[in-house]
Amino acid sequence: MKSNAERVKRFNLAERLGHWTHAISCVVLLITGLALVFSRYGSFLGTDTLRAFRNIHHGMGFIFTFLSLVILLLGTHKTFLAWIKACFNWTRNDVAFLFAFPREFFGLKVKLPRQGKFNGGEKVNSLLTMASFVVMVASGWIMLFSEGFSRKTLLLAYTLHSAGALIIGTVLLGHIYLALLHPNSRESIKGMLWGTVSQKFALEHHALWYEEITAAQGKSLKKDYYLANNTNV
Repeated sequence: MKSNAERVKRFNLAERLGHWTHAISCVVLLITGLALVFSRYGSFLGTDTLRAFRNIHHGMGFIFTFLSLVILLLGTHKTFLAWIKACFNWTRNDVAFLFAFPREFFGLKVKLPRQGKFNGGEKVNSLLTMASFVVMVASGWIMLFSEGFSRKTLLLAYTLHSAGALIIGTVLLGHIYLALLHPNSRESIKGMLWGTVSQKFALEHHALWYEEITAAQGKSLKKDYYLANNTNV
């Protein structure tokens, strides 16, 4: 059995619950929303099914709007604020990462710059998530309570809602590919499932963050890495 020292704490329970609440609600909203959009062109789902999809879409909108924020703010407001701060704190390494990452994404050999807890790609993903959240929530509530808004405002809301859904869907597909299929980043899904990642993954993908947390714990990076790869208990 391998030592627990080989695992590095990356996300706490509230962070993981907030992530999965947001992710699951996104998927449900995309599926039901897609069905509602194409129902205008002749749906094979039937009236009752479409009505159910509409009710699910509206109900999930409440979860999408409020539940993730409640979990994150009440359960882990310090790490939530640290995440927000990190997303707006860019370094040269983050920019260099964005230029190098396309090769990594398509499985080509490339040396990526050393990164903090969130790499440049994760920061872009987070910023898109924040922006799309605001757009989808604002436009969605306008569409739901359409009686109080002008035709021009509603047209803008529908346009933004559709564009936001397209962006979210595209980002989600890339996110799923990296988390489940990409050989170099599949370890990351364990961080969101169980809260920890391997020390090897932390060193290779988030070296600056790993050095920071090990220094805070009074550990030697080289010694810890050696033990992680050479000790069995």
